[in-house]
Amino acid sequence: MTQTVNVLVVEDNEYYNNLIFNALQQSIHFVKRKMKFKLILHSFVDSFDCMKKIESREFIDNDVIAFVDYNMDNGISGAQIIRLLKKENSNTLAVLLSQSRAVEERSTQNNYDFYVIKDTFAPALCRLYLDQYIENKFL
Repeated sequence: MTQTVNVLVVEDNEYYNNLIFNALQQSIHFVKRKMKFKLILHSFVDSFDCMKKIESREFIDNDVIAFVDYNMDNGISGAQIIRLLKKENSNTLAVLLSQSRAVEERSTQNNYDFYVIKDTFAPALCRLYLDQYIENKFL
């Protein structure tokens, strides 16, 4: 049976969500020939939709790498999403995205694995984290 890796992009800014999603998609095309696993990309602009998907336990038996915005517009924080993901699936790697360095400093109690400042380099950094994750886990 082929192992599945779910890649989640949780970003309420649709433009920025698309930037990150497209960068990650390029990463998949690069390693596609070597893959011995199934990589599924999920994009969420609404954190409620993401929470429902996590609570449905769809990701429980698969590896997950999540790129999550810290400040979501509808009251659910990125930290809450990451906590729920890691509670449901211990095989989750979480990358927290934020425009502020202050979030990193006051978020020491959060469960994220990496922190990325949302600037012009963020999509490339996210792609790098995904490439490294794939290389470490499967290649």
